[in-house]
Amino acid sequence: MRRGILLLLVLLLLPLSGCYDAMDLGDQIFAVNLALDTGETHALRLTMQFPQITPVGKEASSAAGQDSELSRDGYTIEQVEGDSLSECLTLIGLVTPRHVDLMHLRGVFLSESLTHERSLLWSCLEELLGTHEARPSAYVFVTRGRAEDVLMNQVPLFGARLSKSQSAQGRELIARGVVPSVSLSAFRYDLSDSDRNAVAMLCAVNGMQYLSTPSPRGEQVTSYLAGDLPRNTIGAIDYCGSAVFGKEELLLLDGYETQLYNLLIGGLESLTLEVDGVPVELTFPGPARIRVDLAGETPWIRIRVPVRADTADATPYYERLKQDVAGLLLKLQRRGLDPVYFSKYARAQTRTFAEWKALDWRALYHRANFDIDVV
Repeated sequence: MRRGILLLLVLLLLPLSGCYDAMDLGDQIFAVNLALDTGETHALRLTMQFPQITPVGKEASSAAGQDSELSRDGYTIEQVEGDSLSECLTLIGLVTPRHVDLMHLRGVFLSESLTHERSLLWSCLEELLGTHEARPSAYVFVTRGRAEDVLMNQVPLFGARLSKSQSAQGRELIARGVVPSVSLSAFRYDLSDSDRNAVAMLCAVNGMQYLSTPSPRGEQVTSYLAGDLPRNTIGAIDYCGSAVFGKEELLLLDGYETQLYNLLIGGLESLTLEVDGVPVELTFPGPARIRVDLAGETPWIRIRVPVRADTADATPYYERLKQDVAGLLLKLQRRGLDPVYFSKYARAQTRTFAEWKALDWRALYHRANFDIDVV
């Protein structure tokens, strides 16, 4: 009797074991990139890039009262404005008859103007990762100019596979150290911690001219790329440098400064340095060793950088590297930015939470001296 009842229950429950709530792929649309700007009529403007999934595509569609643009390279651009990210995504859902999926997101582009709206930026990050389950490993970029221009103007290197070429180029730039390795989830975490500095890749619109500086030979560099880095696209978009978020302001570093920043945090393996027109490759067998000394009246931050040089006389290159690291540290210190994690080392020297709370590490860091040695 019991076996019969058990068999009956199994037969009744069998239909429930299937994917009754599964969503057909044809009912979904996958965003590969999104850009966030301050809006013209609302607080936020959202631009999303989707792969074109119909054979012929569409010429135009209405997106919250505006005409949507179609990328020539197999991607559709949709753009809306709202007072929050959730409101914008709701409007996107009205534009497209499919469910918008963010789990395949490759890039999140933030305009420089949006970075000054910290509460709005924070709410966007919370909604992206929490409510809308965006891909945590998506790259984060800060753009000079409008973030929407990056998606509007970007041309893939290889056909229409923008996400693939973008990821490959991102890995190449990270390996060379000219951009930081930062994911969406790590960026959100660092931005929420007052003792840490959030860092994002810097994406300049229109050929990096915002970071142009005169070269040692006198000619004007129109596209700053550390080393002879290839462009990410054949259009007018380059990835190079980083944006470091302070408590209130944003500091932009070029590609070389970013390499030095990555050296301090243990994210750089090699660097080509030029002295008197002679380039030499420096390799770093291990991360920089950092020690904080709070014993005296003046705090000291002692940094030892292990390095190897492919030359008989490495002294000029070591001195140049030492001076450049010192210049970057002073530049960051003046803005209250802490790449050497002074707060972490200072906290380790306190015995109780009350002692740490009473220790004004920001004031100590502001007047700390640096002792840098390249060995």
